[in-house]
Amino acid sequence: MAQATQKNTIKVGVVGGGFGRTHILAYRTTPGVEVTAFCQRTKASAERIAQDFGIPQVFTDYHEMLAHGDLDAVSLTTPTNVHLVMASEAFNHGVSVLCEKPLAMNKEEAAAMLKRAEEAHVIHMTAFNFRFLPAFCRMKELMQEGYVGNRVLHVEASWFTERRADPNLPFGWRDQKEAVGFGAMGDMGVHLVDLVRWLAGDFKRVCSQQVIFTKERPLADGSGKREVTVEDCCVFIGELTGGGLVSFAANAAARGSAYQEIRILGNDGVLRAAVDRSKPDWMIGELWGARGDGDTKLLHIPEQLREHLIPADARHAAREAIFANLTRLLAHGIRTGEQPSPSFRDGLEAQKVLDAVEHSARVGNWVPVS
Repeated sequence: MAQATQKNTIKVGVVGGGFGRTHILAYRTTPGVEVTAFCQRTKASAERIAQDFGIPQVFTDYHEMLAHGDLDAVSLTTPTNVHLVMASEAFNHGVSVLCEKPLAMNKEEAAAMLKRAEEAHVIHMTAFNFRFLPAFCRMKELMQEGYVGNRVLHVEASWFTERRADPNLPFGWRDQKEAVGFGAMGDMGVHLVDLVRWLAGDFKRVCSQQVIFTKERPLADGSGKREVTVEDCCVFIGELTGGGLVSFAANAAARGSAYQEIRILGNDGVLRAAVDRSKPDWMIGELWGARGDGDTKLLHIPEQLREHLIPADARHAAREAIFANLTRLLAHGIRTGEQPSPSFRDGLEAQKVLDAVEHSARVGNWVPVS
């Protein structure tokens, strides 16, 4: 158990200005939490974001922020290749960490991060925010109640976006394997891996295929092109430790698609949860089910699972409504010393699957998840 704090206000720093804005918005809706420090390498950009959100301390060096920011927690929204060193330094200062996914470049780094966090007795969380969509939450409840039976036979999981579909999208750090480790699997596939683990159990082995559709992307300054070294699409089949089979697709170049779905078929029923981002209430999702010989029907999602889906600003609905579940759990953990989930342990277990999928795509064969 981590050491609890009696502070009235938990002070948080955010590193990174891309998805860092989402973290800031979520913290702003979390009672008793204040973002007091922001860090980004470019001074002008850091000052602009800090001014936009009323953050009093601005840094361009995370070492300095951790040393002088007087922080209780920090959010890391940086490229994956610096997660280990940044989290480790935060732990050295007794600072809890909410880290973006994927947790690390590989399972060895992820295991090292978890070990450092546990040794420091601080709260550690991986940003698997899609666990908190009401449709998936209700699916979890029904799985625990035995809705599909006592045995999972097959899981179908898919995640489609079109972010990488445009060949004219400028080259960025997310296109560099040395910076992020993974493409579609790191961007969205890791969320889906976490959801499958959370809902249906751990992976035992995988057999995968990956492809880069756009081999080069133009540089933003128009000076030429640069090779893309991470996948646009990954598909794999797998086996769960409980014996069920998995068919999985993560495609970040799917034109006209912004859709996620998980279907769990058991020995006595089926559940299907879907998230269609073309719908205004997409952050709730939809859930269908059938038991025994019954017909498939749309299932009710209890109101208590939607209670936080009242954003202060409709433009920030997804960010405030979904991500704030993580920041509330982080704050609760810091106050009570109770480690919340999803933790670095969850990040590590998902990382093991990513590593196995990557290895399988290279060797063209089944690879155990270990």
